[in-house]
Amino acid sequence: MRWNLFGVEANTDTPSADGCVWTVASSAGWDAPDQRTLFTSPTGRDGQRVSNMYAEGRAVTIEGLIFAPDDASAWAAYDRVTSSMPGLRGYDYITAYEPVPKSLKAIQAGPPRVTKPAGRQLRYQLSLLAEYPWKRAVTASTVTVGAGATVAHDAAGTFPAEVEVTLTSAGTVDLTIGGQRLRTTSLPNGAVLTSGFGFIRPARTIRSALPANENLFGAIVQPMQWPAISPGANTIRQAGSAALSIRYFPTYA
Repeated sequence: MRWNLFGVEANTDTPSADGCVWTVASSAGWDAPDQRTLFTSPTGRDGQRVSNMYAEGRAVTIEGLIFAPDDASAWAAYDRVTSSMPGLRGYDYITAYEPVPKSLKAIQAGPPRVTKPAGRQLRYQLSLLAEYPWKRAVTASTVTVGAGATVAHDAAGTFPAEVEVTLTSAGTVDLTIGGQRLRTTSLPNGAVLTSGFGFIRPARTIRSALPANENLFGAIVQPMQWPAISPGANTIRQAGSAALSIRYFPTYA
């Protein structure tokens, strides 16, 4: 399977920018994130009760080989592993080209390991952590819904997806998806409401169009909930006066 590791193509015959051919031999943790589960022991009966259950940040360990055409290229690859994949305080994407390509945005969770060039072959190991634990499709999907309209939409994925809602005309938002209702007073054309991770603007914000990027969070009308697009059939209702464009990345466990 082909990979892209912070801009480096792996498991292809195409050399990277440093002239080397990279491989990924193992990817422990890519299958599922660690789980944080708390059990309580009820009195008066056998067994236990699940108190809460959440996914931890996803720890992923990537291991493989690097084949270099010459010593200079081998040392360039060595330096790349030790400093910029993604590097200390770095934050970037790894992508696996499964039938539906999926990506994780990861940080360096431990020091990278790489052998000294020996015969122009190196073995490397990257210890990574995705703070947002769910894999996302590389390509976003978009749904448009007019003022006062209801739209049926079938979504790919296996886990609810965060949404980015952009007003394509000025007005109010009264958006319901799967029973979750997001409401605001009147917002300008181009305002963006972001429910979660993975978009240009931070999670749980309402901002005016760039470059102004004004904070409009005070327009929220309570009670409200940030909606998500669920895998499968969705009914999307905009009872407000603004036309909306809803963007999301199909999300996978």
